[in-house]
Parts: sequence; structure tokens; C-alpha cells
Amino acid sequence: MQEIDYHVIKRSLSGGDDECGDTGLVIKYDYLCFMALIDALGHGKQAFDAAVLTKQYLRSHYKQDLTTILKGLHVHLKGSCGAVAAICRLNRQTNIMNYSGVGNISMKLFGHRTKRLIIKEGILGYMIPSPMKNHVKLYPGDIFIMSSDGIHEHFNLFDFPGILMGDARDISTAFIDQLRKKYDDASCLVLRYGI
Repeated sequence: MQEIDYHVIKRSLSGGDDECGDTGLVIKYDYLCFMALIDALGHGKQAFDAAVLTKQYLRSHYKQDLTTILKGLHVHLKGSCGAVAAICRLNRQTNIMNYSGVGNISMKLFGHRTKRLIIKEGILGYMIPSPMKNHVKLYPGDIFIMSSDGIHEHFNLFDFPGILMGDARDISTAFIDQLRKKYDDASCLVLRYGI
């Protein structure tokens, strides 16, 4: 069974943690690992409250099927400002990661190959398409990165030498420091696989 190293980092537009609409979650259990990155719409206290509501729901339902989680979360967020989210479940025995999501959370794999993982557009709490679950195989040495739209999605690795070096904390911090947009909350979840 492969070992993992992970870290979640977030920064609010205003600087206060209680005004950040971005958040993340990692739960290891048995040989599985559930991961989520959340970006509530807007900024400030209202976005923070929606992010907390989302995280609480995910903590209570993380063992369910991924598409069931998203459908339930959509209902749970009705009446809030809404959110986008990507969720994954990694099986460390099979090296298979299932993933699903709604909205503009970026998910990329680096290492064995570079791959962008696609999820459907929509806003949880407002309007979503029928969620779909996909999967990808991870290999030892792979780096999986989830990031909110507060981080530039399109960049050339050659322009940022060393951004994928170090442990998960180093990589997530580098993404926030070097690729963060100036006008939005930002968050990043990094998983190093087979360390």
C-alpha cells in the first residue's frame, strides 16, 4: 500500500481566515483517502459561512458514493450563496482515484504524466448537471493538485522552476505564493503519492 503526503492551504482576499470562502478537507480511513476542495461564491463572511456549511456536510457524508455526496450537498446548500467543489476518493491498495465535482476547481496530475482532470460546470445550491464519477490511476511519484480559481490554472512549468519540489506543504505554499490571483480567495490541496 502506497504512502501519501498531503497538505491544504488557503488564503483569503481580505487576509482573515474567518472571511475566506475557500477551504479543503482530507480524511484518511482504512486504505482510503477522501479529499475535497471547496470554493464558496463571493468573499467575506457569507462565503466563509457557505464554505463551513459545505465542509461540515462533507465530514458527515464522506463515505458515501461521490455522486450521492454531490447531490446531497446541492440540496444542503440551497439558500446559501452556493459553492463549487471537487471531491476524490483514493484507494491506496488499487492506486485508483475516483473523482467528481461541480464548478471550476482545477485538478491536475504531474509526475508519471501530466493530465488535467475535468469536472462539470455548475454551482452547488443553485443549478448543477447530473454529477458524473470518473477515475484515474496514480503511480508512485505522482503529484496531484487541486486548486480554486483564485490560483492561475494555465502556467508553464518552465517559468516556475522548483514549484513541484519538496513535500506537499512546500508545493502547496509555492502554488499560493507564485500563482495566486490578487482579487480572490485562493486554496490549494496537494497530494504526493507513493513517497
